Amino acid sequence: MEKRYKLTSGKKLYEQVLERIKGMIAQGVYQKGDMLPSEKELMEMMGVSRITVREALRLLSEAGLIETRKGKGSFILIDHTQLIPELTAMREYRRGFLDSTDARILLEPAIARKAAESAAREELEDLASCVYTTLPEDAFHRTLIATLHNPILLDWFDQLLKVEAYPVSGLIPPARQGSISADFISQHQKICDAIRGRKGEYAYFYMKEHLEYVRETYEEYFRFLFPGEE
Repeated sequence: MEKRYKLTSGKKLYEQVLERIKGMIAQGVYQKGDMLPSEKELMEMMGVSRITVREALRLLSEAGLIETRKGKGSFILIDHTQLIPELTAMREYRRGFLDSTDARILLEPAIARKAAESAAREELEDLASCVYTTLPEDAFHRTLIATLHNPILLDWFDQLLKVEAYPVSGLIPPARQGSISADFISQHQKICDAIRGRKGEYAYFYMKEHLEYVRETYEEYFRFLFPGEE
């Protein structure tokens, strides 16, 4: 059974379909000479209309990535190595992401514990309102850090977000994948509940547990993208 892809709000649907197909080519799911799934199969995979699929295929064809042959289908014209610049950016992202996450594991549990001790009630309400916020990403963590009123910590976190900026729009990072995103939200809720309950040691533990889960999840994702690479 073909994997189903969940599109998001923001970008136009045909652009998201285009990016998903381009991402699958970059990952080697489809090789040069392979035929893409039919329009109907792409419609089912992406949950979009035929018009949307056709517009995405038209743009991919104009970009020279595929060739659509009437009565036959759409065929890949390029090798995934031609998308190496994007994959190179992904490798750099991998290094920066894992390093920044290690730094977060060292500091953010202590920040969560301190917030449980000192955050004002209104700040805790702001934090609770961010539990289910997925965009902008890491809004929950930034709101938590802001409760300490330390501009150096906020600058540190903002710099980490720049390091972690996702470089390849055609691939879907774990934080934007449905099941993983739900796990992150559940973990944020546990952290928030501990902080609001003024349970500093629980907040410390749950934050450390969450960030270690984030790291493990992304490590698995990177191993999928770059099999055999450490």
